[in-house]
Amino acid sequence: MNDALIKSLLVLADVVEARDPYTGGHIWRVSQFSKLLAVKLGLPEKEAVRISLGGYLHDLGKIGIPDHILRKKGKLTDEEYAIVKTHPLIGEKVISAHPLAKMVIRPMLEHHERLDGKGYPNGLHAEEIDQASQIVATADVLDALTSARPYRREMPLERAFQILDEGRGTHFT
Repeated sequence: MNDALIKSLLVLADVVEARDPYTGGHIWRVSQFSKLLAVKLGLPEKEAVRISLGGYLHDLGKIGIPDHILRKKGKLTDEEYAIVKTHPLIGEKVISAHPLAKMVIRPMLEHHERLDGKGYPNGLHAEEIDQASQIVATADVLDALTSARPYRREMPLERAFQILDEGRGTHFT
């Protein structure tokens, strides 16, 4: 694999971090959590690294979300949330021409899909969602729950794990 191509993928994620520091820290943590989960599941190192890269790029599409929504301090309106929900499709569009897009595009596109089909952007069901996407989705939720947000405090790790367990079978595997 070409190191320059990998670096070009990482630079794309760095653009998101430069625009929104919270998202930047978030994507790094999701990347690390994703790799840890992949290793814990017994996946080969090469696959764990690929999943980690997908975790690092999963929110790339947020570069297309307006600042007033992305940085809003309070709860989003339904209309604002509908705009946020477009970020996986924006990410797919941004990355699709990259020579290594195939490595990371599914976690980018599917990290908000749910096993029960109630996710977005495509309402996929369990068997349709890539394993890497499911790992990144779990890491994404774990980080979101345990990180402070403008509208709420971070949650203790034990409570976050409880929520993940409660979502088993509907949201997570």
